[in-house]
Amino acid sequence: MIKPVDSHSLSDWSALASTVWQTERLQLEKDFQIGSFPYEFLFWQNGRAVAFISLSIRKDYVEGAKTSPVAYLEGINVLSDYQRSGIAKELIDFARQWARNQGIRQLASNCELDNLTSQAFHSAVGFKEVSRTVNYVLDC
Repeated sequence: MIKPVDSHSLSDWSALASTVWQTERLQLEKDFQIGSFPYEFLFWQNGRAVAFISLSIRKDYVEGAKTSPVAYLEGINVLSDYQRSGIAKELIDFARQWARNQGIRQLASNCELDNLTSQAFHSAVGFKEVSRTVNYVLDC
């Protein structure tokens, strides 16, 4: 069952989200409470939160998108004991329906170039790669 994160499930969400974003749980919970994460959902199985998905609506430019706004997959995590059981696919199907309900026609995402696991996941659930980038910085 997929449910929105609320004050009762906030610690469950922060436990899952902190492993994806490498951010302290307390900071994530504070950010959630001030509205920085408005579209957070947990996947529950047998009374336990075993996965989460974080979505956003981006109105700025999204690489490869043909429409605007675009629903954006900000993060997803399934506990290791529950991986390869279809939960991630169910979460992506949920995200696609959520986007359609918002009047949005595309769901986008990204990952690091060296994150082959994430790339394989995106391909497996139907995402199509649209570009690759390398970023640079020059001190002035």
